Amino acid sequence: AVRCLVVAAAGEKAFSAGADVTSFGDVTKSHRVWRMSRRTQDVFSRLANFPKPTIAAIQGYAFGGGCELGLACDFRVAAKRAKIGLTEVTLGLIPGAGGIARSVKLLGLARAKELVLQGLRLTADEALAIGLVTQVHENDAFPAAVKAFAEKLAKGPPIALRLAKHVLNRAADVPLEAALEAEAMAFGHVTSTEDIFEGIQAFMEKREPKFKGE
Repeated sequence: AVRCLVVAAAGEKAFSAGADVTSFGDVTKSHRVWRMSRRTQDVFSRLANFPKPTIAAIQGYAFGGGCELGLACDFRVAAKRAKIGLTEVTLGLIPGAGGIARSVKLLGLARAKELVLQGLRLTADEALAIGLVTQVHENDAFPAAVKAFAEKLAKGPPIALRLAKHVLNRAADVPLEAALEAEAMAFGHVTSTEDIFEGIQAFMEKREPKFKGE
């Protein structure tokens, strides 16, 4: 069973180049572009709500839609060579695949305005400093670092991780009281799993737990 999902590119130059912007110039296609935007938003929302931890392995350029793809993942791990940004405004466009909404939720309104309204292209270290990426690794060590992080997440308790992610995502969208209720319900559910007994037993025996998702 899948325990963790890594979104990565085959090469080193680019993580994702985003959409084909040459198709946006014809105003007669505006309705089709709107539909494409909504479809892409739906795909990225499905990724954001995927019930397992997700990692965007950003080894190269991630501009526009590529950055938006990364924002839909739980973690964004970047190589030193990576460049990232919501650069659409430099082409006379705006982000259309969730980049505006997700950057506001992740970074706050002021930071999101800096990124979007200027179309900034950030280095990996600059992105790390503002919280746009969660880890940065040297280029040569990057593949092994992503693999080790994914394996660490994959060893975690699947049910607890799924419920925690659900509550975290919900807490970002609902009032505090509704988020607290969701948290309490998830807490009650997770205490009935076999994994919690394995976790406690492993703690008492001073060993690594072996969670089965049961």
